[in-house]
Amino acid sequence: MKTFNKYCTITIISIFILFSGCIKDSITPPLTGELNPVAKMLVYFEEQGDFANSPQAPALVNADEVYTNLSSYLIIDIRSPSDFSEGHIEGSLSLQSDSLYNYFENLDTDNYSKIILVSKNGQSSAYFVCLLRLAGFNNVYTLNFGLAAWNEHFSDEWLGAIGDAPDIAQYTNDPIAKGDYTNLPGITFKNPDEPIGQSVKDRIKKIMSAGFTQEINFKREIPEIGKPYIVCYGLNGLLYYSRRFGPLADRGHDPDAIYYMSDPQFELRSVNYLQTLPPEDKILIYDETGQMSACMTAYLRVLGYDAVTLLFGGNQLIYSRMIYYPETQQFAFDDSDIKNYPYVTGE
Repeated sequence: MKTFNKYCTITIISIFILFSGCIKDSITPPLTGELNPVAKMLVYFEEQGDFANSPQAPALVNADEVYTNLSSYLIIDIRSPSDFSEGHIEGSLSLQSDSLYNYFENLDTDNYSKIILVSKNGQSSAYFVCLLRLAGFNNVYTLNFGLAAWNEHFSDEWLGAIGDAPDIAQYTNDPIAKGDYTNLPGITFKNPDEPIGQSVKDRIKKIMSAGFTQEINFKREIPEIGKPYIVCYGLNGLLYYSRRFGPLADRGHDPDAIYYMSDPQFELRSVNYLQTLPPEDKILIYDETGQMSACMTAYLRVLGYDAVTLLFGGNQLIYSRMIYYPETQQFAFDDSDIKNYPYVTGE
């Protein structure tokens, strides 16, 4: 039945493309064949370059680059005013996330070669960068690892997060199958007759105003979220599988986690496996550092999914394994990532 449904959707969208004549990439609409609001957004995003499912996401910029370009980059610090006062990059602007969209709407972004969002650990800034990119602000980036990479003064949260999951003994190398293909989420636009671009921007504004909510950290006491659909979203299989040697051998992933490849397969694209995500269930997504998963959480929330991101990603699940394998070492945060560039205090 799953294969039949997939073929049905491909046939339906092929007919849609034939009569539209302007879609650059085929997308998979709901199984009913109706182009509902979510399917319209998918068409729109893919016409605009599909940032969330591209090698550009989550638009990371390293501390070295920011320090070298302090005079030409606009740096926006989205931490609380009190955190900003305690220490920030000189010349940076303090701005709360609920004001970000209006600020960008009134900003001539062409005046800056790059605009950098800065948060304490890179998680929330990656989230808001993705939302801004989806809204069409294409020269906004996030500081990789956040201020933790700028100076050791800001690194406690990152250094305190790294480690292995408390239940690592229960992890497995057994693959878990993706869910069956299903309908896209059902959402409605306030004004269905307005251009899709405006509807998308209105939705992004609403999501941004809600803030970076429902962050999940396995090392803290977390609220009960039920049994989520766990998505491991990785560049390579080493985030999901463990090799048969080394630390945590055969301790690959949570027994309920399902692997979706990011770059280069981008398996959460509509033409791949997006519709295997359950539209009614909580979705917990993690990647290597928590920054790509924050971006994908933003994307999925725009589409109507109930998604949450795992803070710090694999760094707080399988850190022993990440620092052991050359393929994953670049994503494992350690002292070498802390550059100790100068910072200033006060408003």
